[in-house]
Amino acid sequence: MRVGWPRTTMDPVLWVSTTFAVLVGSRLLSLVIPSEYYFTFQSLFSDRPSQKMVLSVLGKMLAPFLVGLVAGWLLDRVTRQSDGVNRHATLARRLRQRWSPTVFLAGFFAAFISAWPMIVYWDLLANPESAHLKALFFVLYLVYMLAFGYVTLLGLLAAIVVSEQMRESTDDQDKKIVSLGQLSRVGALWLLHSGIASVVLDAITK
Repeated sequence: MRVGWPRTTMDPVLWVSTTFAVLVGSRLLSLVIPSEYYFTFQSLFSDRPSQKMVLSVLGKMLAPFLVGLVAGWLLDRVTRQSDGVNRHATLARRLRQRWSPTVFLAGFFAAFISAWPMIVYWDLLANPESAHLKALFFVLYLVYMLAFGYVTLLGLLAAIVVSEQMRESTDDQDKKIVSLGQLSRVGALWLLHSGIASVVLDAITK
């Protein structure tokens, strides 16, 4: 189906599978990583000791990054093994027009599902001392969701970069699908959004 600007498409199967994988991965990691290093929205309003917010948000971002990494590796492998005259061009086109927006939206939507209970039941779950900060929390939730989208995309692009590096002896070095500059820009956007969310949340929940 067509979404967004012309020539940009959405892969429904990739979107659903990536969203599901991020949610499952996040749940599994929450059982393994100590609570002070793993962020949950519910913890903002619990009586538990304050978390190390920056580290806990980074811990939360581990699942979408790993899912993006696996998705990128699988998509790259399948495309390169398929029949075609120009596999390099096919991979580049699919990454730009189809996979990147799909994976970004999958990460965003997974974060939205995680935050949904707090958004819907704010008046019931929020601590009375922070209830007046509802609008601010919702803005921070949006920033957090964008960070989830960017880190999932970062994993996807990182997998493509690693794959290209492994094939650099045989592939044309002037035809990189993902440049280090592109990877750095996505990484910077992820760090910016997750940094803002974690620092502000840490400040207002002390």
